[in-house]
Amino acid sequence: MIVPMKRLTLVGLKADQEQILSALQSISAVQLISAEETAASEGEVSRLEARVQRLDNAQTLLKPYAKKAGMLTPKPEVEAAELTGGIDSALELCGKVEALDREIAVSKGEAEKRRVLADSLRPWAEMPDGLETIRSTSNVRITAGVIPAEALAQLDSIDSVVQVYGGDKEKALLIACHESDWAEICPVIRAAGFQDVAFPGLTGTAAANIARLEGEIAELEAKRKELTEKLAALGANRDDLCRALDGAVIERDREQSKLDLGATDATFLLSGWARADQTEEILAELEKITDACYVDFTDPEEGDQVPTALKNSKLVQPYEAVTNLYSMPNYGSVDGTPLMAPFYFIFFGMMLSDSVYGIVLALGAWLFLKKAQPTGMMKGIAGVLLQGGISTIFMGLLFGTCAGVAWPVIFQGTAIENVFPIIDSSSEPMSMLVLCAGLGLVHMFFAMFIAAKHCIRNGDWVGAIVDHLSWVVIITGVLFLAAPMLGLPAIFSTIGKVMAIGGAAVVLLFAGRAKKGVAGRIVSGAGKLYDITSWLSDVLSYARIFALGLSTGVIGLVLNTLCWDMLFASFKGNPILMVVGFLIVTALSVALHLFMMAISTLGCFVHTARLQYVEFFGKFYDAGGKAFRPLGYKTKHVKVK
Repeated sequence: MIVPMKRLTLVGLKADQEQILSALQSISAVQLISAEETAASEGEVSRLEARVQRLDNAQTLLKPYAKKAGMLTPKPEVEAAELTGGIDSALELCGKVEALDREIAVSKGEAEKRRVLADSLRPWAEMPDGLETIRSTSNVRITAGVIPAEALAQLDSIDSVVQVYGGDKEKALLIACHESDWAEICPVIRAAGFQDVAFPGLTGTAAANIARLEGEIAELEAKRKELTEKLAALGANRDDLCRALDGAVIERDREQSKLDLGATDATFLLSGWARADQTEEILAELEKITDACYVDFTDPEEGDQVPTALKNSKLVQPYEAVTNLYSMPNYGSVDGTPLMAPFYFIFFGMMLSDSVYGIVLALGAWLFLKKAQPTGMMKGIAGVLLQGGISTIFMGLLFGTCAGVAWPVIFQGTAIENVFPIIDSSSEPMSMLVLCAGLGLVHMFFAMFIAAKHCIRNGDWVGAIVDHLSWVVIITGVLFLAAPMLGLPAIFSTIGKVMAIGGAAVVLLFAGRAKKGVAGRIVSGAGKLYDITSWLSDVLSYARIFALGLSTGVIGLVLNTLCWDMLFASFKGNPILMVVGFLIVTALSVALHLFMMAISTLGCFVHTARLQYVEFFGKFYDAGGKAFRPLGYKTKHVKVK
């Protein structure tokens, strides 16, 4: 259900502002509405944001060196005061981490510069003369450079002295010529790919410089290793940074909330939205702080942008994650979560339709919820998968398989050998398709009844009958027309004809009631009647239930055939090979089935959600609501008690 909201107006003394905001933040009950005047400095918010970024960067740097938490390890629970109290010491640690990171970056950069310079000198390593001797005189031009090895022959025709050094791919050249010949030589060597090289500030031979640079690189690498070890030693303190980071986020959010307050020199004004079921809790928290404040709760007015908060039973609550992936409902409309949850439960199980997969999925989701204790969207999705696994256990028995093995094979020789599955998708595809189509019609009819009820609640009886209930009558009438084909009395066909014609007449005459003139209404109504084609396509959409259920069983059967009937058969004849083969095939079979289960689960989650979003929500759901986001503790690494 959508929780009723109240608009909160609070006027208090400036001296109590910090305590009041802390109290509201601790119970996560009020979403603030921005005021024209602000009670906080944007500069202060920026300072606190910079502090958050520093701590976040520091904990990220230490992450590779910290002890890895297990996937199922829950977040520790701490008091909010403990988080904020450790910020100063964490900032000191942050400074050490930043200093080490800077030194590591400097040493890495210096080593890289020397490595690049050494690589550029390697072609000249064989030159016996010092690099400082490469210089021109008034009459002789001496040019140093490199040229591709395959282009070296192009220099045979030039009138100069050429000394060649270097390796196979690139040659280092010293070219000496008379100054007057340079204008003739230059175009030839450029065409061959010659590139000038200079050695500013370098003395001694290239080999000596390379040796010196390699020594300096080794020293810098040793220094970087030492600094990295110091940084790694600080990895044990990453948890302190993470807790301080969460505390810094709490203080930043609280300070940022002051930007939404109005203020005078002595008082402040707070406006916000609060859940109607939390008003007493808010008043109780404020009474603990001060009696000198004015508090008022009023109902939303027309035109207010009211946020949406959902409240459902523990059984239905996980499906809020599915609803939120689509869109929050607008405030004052219908919450589709409890309405679609039973259908999601059934459709998911029918799509996965393997009891062993259901057992593994349910146990895995339960273990994840129990050990990791996730929150938010992750908790909701895990809850949906837990219930989906339970549904799959039973739906696999009714319509599917058991790890790709048919139930008659498992129950062979027992009294229930031919009882399960109730409908075998592989041998009775038409029966399964009819069942899926029937469930689809129930699903869509239920959506039309919800839409009609919403119209009636708003006093729109004509809309309920013409836009929604008439379609239920039309589709039911069309189904009754097929009664003789099913061996039912002809009276059903007659009733169906009357229902279809009567419902169509209502749509034809009244669906275009917003148009002016009789002709305009009838033309618009005729256009609405064309929507019967969309009903046909919507019903066919439910064939995906049959398709995914069939694919799970067939692929499971293929995996079993490949692993046991083909691969394991190759080990028969030798007892030792059979034992080894059994172990290999068992491990391979389990791995393949787990992979198949993961892929199928993803497909079932997406396609079941698609049926809710398009075929169900599309008929009544008023999307576009803004989620209720109260001021609270938005921590990442710990849970606040």
